[in-house]
Amino acid sequence: MDTGALADELRQLILTDLVPLEDDELTNRTPLVDTVLDSLGIAELAVFIEEKIGRTLRAEEETRATFANIDSIIDFIAAND
Repeated sequence: MDTGALADELRQLILTDLVPLEDDELTNRTPLVDTVLDSLGIAELAVFIEEKIGRTLRAEEETRATFANIDSIIDFIAAND
């Protein structure tokens, strides 16, 4: 898995479909929960993750830590791919 390409794809999803930020306002470490994304945005990220890992997220996986930032989402996908 190319984590750089995955990060770019995730960043584009967030910037294009979820929030009107400038590219330089969103780094891999920018906090997403409660600051950038609302519950609908988190749901969109859950769908993105599920498509990448090929299964539905379990309730215990849908935590603030999973969705904390782009790096945490990539780490979760890499660990569950």
